[in-house]
Amino acid sequence: MKVFNRLNCFLVLLFCSFVLFAQNEDLSDDVLVGLHKVEQGETLYRISRNFYLTEKDIMEVNVGLTAENLKAGQIIKIPITTRNKESFKTTQTDNVTKVQNNTLVVKKQPKKKLDKSKKINVAVLLPLNYEEVDKLTFTKFNIDEKKRQRYKCFEYVSFYEGARIALDVLESKGYKVDCFVYDVGERDRTELDVALSSPEMKDMDLIIPLVFKDNFSVAAQFAQQNRIPIVNPMSSDMNILQNSYTFKIQPSAAAEVETIIRFIRANHAEDNIIVLHDNTADIKPAVDYYEQLLSKSSMMWTIMDYTKYANKLTSKLSVTKNNVVITLFGDDEKREAEVVVKRLLSVLSSKKNAKITLFGDYAWTEFGSLNFELLENFNFHFTLSYLNDYTNTNFVEFVKKFRHHFKTEPDKFYAALGYDIMMYFVQGVVENGEEFIENPQVSDLSEMINPYYFERRDVTRGYQNKRTTIYKMENYKIKSIGR
Repeated sequence: MKVFNRLNCFLVLLFCSFVLFAQNEDLSDDVLVGLHKVEQGETLYRISRNFYLTEKDIMEVNVGLTAENLKAGQIIKIPITTRNKESFKTTQTDNVTKVQNNTLVVKKQPKKKLDKSKKINVAVLLPLNYEEVDKLTFTKFNIDEKKRQRYKCFEYVSFYEGARIALDVLESKGYKVDCFVYDVGERDRTELDVALSSPEMKDMDLIIPLVFKDNFSVAAQFAQQNRIPIVNPMSSDMNILQNSYTFKIQPSAAAEVETIIRFIRANHAEDNIIVLHDNTADIKPAVDYYEQLLSKSSMMWTIMDYTKYANKLTSKLSVTKNNVVITLFGDDEKREAEVVVKRLLSVLSSKKNAKITLFGDYAWTEFGSLNFELLENFNFHFTLSYLNDYTNTNFVEFVKKFRHHFKTEPDKFYAALGYDIMMYFVQGVVENGEEFIENPQVSDLSEMINPYYFERRDVTRGYQNKRTTIYKMENYKIKSIGR
């Protein structure tokens, strides 16, 4: 009752400007906390990021708190660390800040111990097309590009190979996983329905289907009905997050915009920002979002339709400031896109003495006719969720394991993707159990190639990965420089 009375007294006085402390010597795992008043629209995830914490950190000092029952006006405890302690020092007139300035010591909820002894079941649904592949007389190493697109099953095999490496790593750490692999069609419902109706499917702890949108929707409905987390590795479409059990790995266009804006604010706040677009429907939401975020900043910026006003671009380039040129060009045939990019580089080159940092698309590096020296002179940047980055020590270790197991190099995308998904979600499901859906945090991300950063709009929708990486071309090599 002693602690209870102290807390009651504290809440009565919390809007005063005094700093209160409470200490109980009997507490074995004490943590200094401040108080925070939840603002309208704030989520537990956003609060955790603002204070450099995880959602789990906050829930451990707030008994019964979840992302779902958090409400505006609610007073919650925030663990004080070396990274956020300054937030609790200054006194301001704003009542929220006053609340933040009050501190006390509380006992954390005991952390759930990792139970690696519990075996979990993972279903991987892949369009392997075994029956068709059995008829082939060639291997993936001598298939021409046109046929390779037809037989994408080879890429899906790469995904499973990467996932298999992850399972080996996890099993060496004591995790016990049964992995069930099903051959299903990308679009055909028949094979998917057969897989979902198999007697063991309802006992899965995780489902990973590499299928198109309509089939994923069917699988996601099944996952919700049976309370199973389901992961979409491929789609960037936000509409696939149809229920709270879905996870989307590929960042949305909005997440990429946020990453670039965050990078620019940190590194190019005094520069001249120019956003170029081609006025196509598929990139309009990104253009609008750039305008929304830039209008809230104090930076110098311009957004222009490059297809109409390419001849005016040079007049927008500064010779006294660095120019950050961001390009938003819609999906097009490779040959036509290459022509557009070559013209853009020519226009930029015509502005003498203009210093330029160019944001473009990774696909540009695969254009055979582009002058790569020119790209590097323009300080070429791009965003990508996955890339075989040999400057990433975790990727290098993954490649070593992959070579050892499969006697070849991993592909550009699928193998590392399969590895990361299996590493993250197996650890998360084992560590958190059923609570994983409410708090999809993983305590150890040290061996992941590209760690995930999940967020959701509301409790009725699934989680999207908002972490994307910024790469830069330097000395004819590509390296990661920020997220």
